[in-house]
Amino acid sequence: MAHGILDQSRVHGNMELEDIGELYFKDLWARSFFQNVIDYGTYYVFDMHDLIHDLVQSVAQGECFTVKYTNTKDISENVRHLAFLEAGQNVSTTLQKLNKVRTVAANKIDIDESFLHTSFSRFKYLRVVELPRCSLQVLPISFGSLKHLRLLDLSYNKAITKLPTVICRLQSLQTLNFSRCENLEELPSDISKLLSLTSLWLTAKQTSFTKNGVGCLKSLRLLGISICSNLTSLPRETGYLATLRTLFIGGCKQLDLGNVNYHGTPLRLQKLYIKDLPWMVALPEWFQGAANTLQILIIESCENLEALPGWLASFTSLTKLFLYSCSKLSSLPKGMRSLTSLRELRIINCPKLERRCQRNIGEDWPEISHVPHVFFHFVN
Repeated sequence: MAHGILDQSRVHGNMELEDIGELYFKDLWARSFFQNVIDYGTYYVFDMHDLIHDLVQSVAQGECFTVKYTNTKDISENVRHLAFLEAGQNVSTTLQKLNKVRTVAANKIDIDESFLHTSFSRFKYLRVVELPRCSLQVLPISFGSLKHLRLLDLSYNKAITKLPTVICRLQSLQTLNFSRCENLEELPSDISKLLSLTSLWLTAKQTSFTKNGVGCLKSLRLLGISICSNLTSLPRETGYLATLRTLFIGGCKQLDLGNVNYHGTPLRLQKLYIKDLPWMVALPEWFQGAANTLQILIIESCENLEALPGWLASFTSLTKLFLYSCSKLSSLPKGMRSLTSLRELRIINCPKLERRCQRNIGEDWPEISHVPHVFFHFVN
C-alpha cells in the first residue's frame, strides 16, 4: 500500500486499500509465499528478514538489495529497496551514489544520526522507512523533508524520548508505528495535521491525550495503544471513531475505558483486541455503538473482568469471540443464540467459566451449541 501498487480497479468495487491489501496477503500466504508465518486469529506475525528474502527472490529481483559490510560495492544505482544488516561508515559513503531508493529497512542493528541524515537528505522519494530495534535516540531535522513518506516504523527503540515536530509535516504518511518506545515522553502536539494517517501504533509515558490530537485523526482506521503505563483515558474527541475499524489496547495498567463520554457515538469497529487492563471489570457501555459492525472480539489477561454484558448478544455481525486468561470471568451473556454469525468461540484458561460450562449450569452451554467451532483449553 505504501508504494501505491495495490489494484483499485473495478474488480475490487468500493473496497478500501487496507482490505485489498489483506486480500493480497491472504492469497500469497495461501500459496506458501511467506516463510514462518503464524495465523493468530486475525493477526499475522512474520519474521522481517525471511519476508525480505522472499521478496528479493520472488518479486523484485534487481530492485531489492540486502546491504552487508562486504558487498556495498555491488549496489546497483537502480536499486529501490534497501535492507541493511549493518550501517557503518562505508555504508553511508555508498549511499551517496543512489537516488532512486523508495524503501530503507533495518532491524536489530545500531544506526547513528549520520546514517539517518545521509539517507533522509539523499533519498527524497522514500515511501517506507522501517527501523525497529535499531537503538535510535533522535531523528535528524532532514527527516521533515520526506514529503512522499507513507510508512514509518520506529517500534522498539527504547532510547527515543522525543519525536521531532517535523514529523507533523509528513502529509503523505499513512502508517506510523512507535509501539514499545517505552521512554517516549509524549506525542507531538500537532499530530492531528497528519491528515492521511490511517494506522497508528503508539507507546508513550503521557497520562492523557492532548486536546485536538489523536482524537482528531479523521482518516484513522487502525489504532494500537500498548504499554502506556501512565495513560488513564482514551482521547476525549470522538472524530477518530467515525473511521476506526481496528482497535488494539494492551498493557495499560491505569487505563479506564469508561473514562470518556462516547455514549451514543456510532462506531464502525470491526476488530477489537483488549489485553491486560486491570481496571476493566466490565466492557464499557459505549462499545454498544459497534453492535452492527464488530466481527472479532478478543479479550486477554483482564484479571478483574467478571462477566460479559447482556447487550453483547445484540452483536449480530460477531464471527469470532476469544477469551484468554480472564480468571474471574464466570459466565457468558444470556441470549448467545442471537449471535447467528458466530462461527468460532475460544475460551482458554478461564477456570470459573470452564467449571460453569462443564457442569451445564444455567443456560451457558445450550446457548453456544449453535457455534460450529468451540474450543476450551485450561492451564492448571
